[in-house]
Amino acid sequence: MAVVAVYNSKGGVGKSTFAINLAWESAQQGHRTLLWELDEQGDSSWMLSPDDWNRQTNANQFMLGSRELLQQIHPSKFPGLSLLDGDRNIRATENFLVLFSRQQKLSKLFAELEENFDVILIDCPPGFSEANRKVLLFTHLAVVPAIPSPLAERGLTKIRKFMTLHRGHHPPILPVFSMVDRRRKMHNLALTEKPDRPVIDMASEIEQMTHRKLPIGAFAAKSRNGLAFSRLWSGIERKLLEMVVLRTKAKGDETTASEPS
Repeated sequence: MAVVAVYNSKGGVGKSTFAINLAWESAQQGHRTLLWELDEQGDSSWMLSPDDWNRQTNANQFMLGSRELLQQIHPSKFPGLSLLDGDRNIRATENFLVLFSRQQKLSKLFAELEENFDVILIDCPPGFSEANRKVLLFTHLAVVPAIPSPLAERGLTKIRKFMTLHRGHHPPILPVFSMVDRRRKMHNLALTEKPDRPVIDMASEIEQMTHRKLPIGAFAAKSRNGLAFSRLWSGIERKLLEMVVLRTKAKGDETTASEPS
């Protein structure tokens, strides 16, 4: 089973947009996919849950054991894609993750999830929290959306150091330019300096996602961002197959994103 985290220490960089679209792409390729939302905002769950779904996750119940967590996983609107919603009380989620790690139960939990899923996409909250560090210990690949700017590049260095803390090394990292406005000189300069880095533009289909409550591929697959997310997932999928954490070769385009570092 492959674990992919969508993470950045900063908020407002499009993490949930990435998590939603990558999870959908994974399911479209035939992988049994779980989108686990750790962000208290709950945007991913709100967009992908069936319209009649109104149960709320209670992370305090997770303290009782992994069975309680597994029972709160539910289907999304799309075949092959399941959801574990975020708890609005982010502290409860953080307490659960830290406690399970101290009791060495996180390994057991991920082993149990492996029985039901091929891919887990984790929508991480921002920040350098202990809970994020615990999750990243089990991550095979970290996708880092970042707005093109010098500060974003500086932030990547901090993220690498954070991920390395107490682990000795960080999982492969795939930085992706997010919310790109090609009318801005600074954004275009960043794209020129990093020509191999995947790009997701600030475009109308991003805003339409919220209105339609759909991933871009479900309504604008041939748009620039629809194709970009498809290529991005193809690159991620190839990397996971090379790492031998994704067991089955999925159907789809062989075009790949730049290699994670």
